[in-house]
Amino acid sequence: MPDTTRHPSRSLKSSLPWLSGIITGWISGVVLGFFLKAVQALTGEKVYTLLLNIDFVPGLPPHLPEWFEFALHLGVSVVIGIFYIWWVKRSGHPLSRGLGLGAVSSLLYIPLAPLSSRVPDLNDAGAILYWTAGHILFGAVLGLCGKYVHAKKRPLVQ
Repeated sequence: MPDTTRHPSRSLKSSLPWLSGIITGWISGVVLGFFLKAVQALTGEKVYTLLLNIDFVPGLPPHLPEWFEFALHLGVSVVIGIFYIWWVKRSGHPLSRGLGLGAVSSLLYIPLAPLSSRVPDLNDAGAILYWTAGHILFGAVLGLCGKYVHAKKRPLVQ
């Protein structure tokens, strides 16, 4: 019988950080969503609308309830969270990896903005600034969650 503490299973099920990734993605996605919703309420910039916008998905009705669109956003965040925790467990550097993912995900503004007339234009500097700030915040929250998960997994030095 193999010693699982010395030779943990390398199966996909045991190598993916399901629970910590789901929680990390959910928390980060909620923070991003609430931040962009607050920005939109305070400034009128339609960055929350852009976050939830799925007008471009064929076969879906033109307008869906906000809760459903937010749930789809959280689904994407959870997938990112699972990938992120898996990555950090293998490579370390949770904060820089989180901020990097946040910065890269902010680039989604470029392909998403032209897909709907309900969202800001590609040349809306204010919207780009808020969108980028929200995604950097998303990355920072990923990083903080990853730092916590990474710290819990390290063996204690005696």
